[in-house]
Amino acid sequence: MTHPAKALLLLLLPLAFACKKDEPAPAPPAAAPASTTPAVASVNVGTSIGPDKRITSTGTTMGTRDTIYASVATDGNGPATLVARWTTEDGTVVSTDSQRVNLAGPAVTEFHISRPRAWPAGRYRVEILLNGQTAGRSEFEIR
Repeated sequence: MTHPAKALLLLLLPLAFACKKDEPAPAPPAAAPASTTPAVASVNVGTSIGPDKRITSTGTTMGTRDTIYASVATDGNGPATLVARWTTEDGTVVSTDSQRVNLAGPAVTEFHISRPRAWPAGRYRVEILLNGQTAGRSEFEIR
C-alpha cells in the first residue's frame, strides 16, 4: 500500500466508526412528582395583615380592642385541613375556626379573632392543627 493510500485509510477509518446507525439518545429520567406531605412552616400573630396574608404588625402584646391575626405559612402538596384553636392560658377555648386548603407548594393562610367588647387582659395562645394534629402555635398577651 502506498503512502498516500495509507494516509487516506487513516483519515477514513474514524469516519467508518462514526457512521453507524443513528440511535435516539436515551430519554432523561422523568422528574419525580412532588409528593411532599403538607406541613406548617410557621405561625405568626399580630394586629394587622397584608394582602399576602402575612402579618404586617408583629409583636406578642395586643390591645384589648385589637383584632388578632394568625398567619400560617405552609408547604407541601395536596389537600389539608387547617384549624386555629384560640385559647386562654388556662386552656379555655375562645374560638375555633377551620379552613380546607389544597396546597401546591408554599402558601399562607390567615385566621383572626375579634370581639365587640374589650378582650380580657391575660395570656392567650393560638394552636394550629394540620389534619387533626398539632402543627404549630404562637402565644401572645392582651393588655
